[in-house]
Amino acid sequence: MLRTWVTRGGLRVQRATGVGVPPAVVFGHAAVALTGLVIWTVYTRTGWQLLAWLGLAFIAAAIALGICTVTLWTPYPIAVPAAAATAPPAAQDGTVTDEMIASLLADPFPVRRRPRLRLAPLVPVGHGFAALATFMLAMLAAVGTGLGTFRVQ
Repeated sequence: MLRTWVTRGGLRVQRATGVGVPPAVVFGHAAVALTGLVIWTVYTRTGWQLLAWLGLAFIAAAIALGICTVTLWTPYPIAVPAAAATAPPAAQDGTVTDEMIASLLADPFPVRRRPRLRLAPLVPVGHGFAALATFMLAMLAAVGTGLGTFRVQ
């Protein structure tokens, strides 16, 4: 997602217009997530309980920045009536105008296209669910490391 944002000019557009997600939030989210991944990988190699909790804290911070990113990135809904964009201009008093005739001659039988299935919104949703699953599994693993040190008598 970061690569797509950068290659499609997100950084350039944000700097030029000042509109959109600040680069510090986007790159901070990616940096904190990668740092948490590195810490968690070191924990799995060493088994140090402190690293498990530290990795979990970085994952939580990455999720918080991700929620900020989604909140700032989500556009406000704007209702555009579909019929107004495709219908030929109509006269107010029921008479036929030159614009109406020209639009009908240009496209006498407008083809109704089947609405396309938009899968792009599923990418951030899947990313969010994967982040929550990662957090829950990391939390269970971190809690599980502490259970081995206590003995029930």
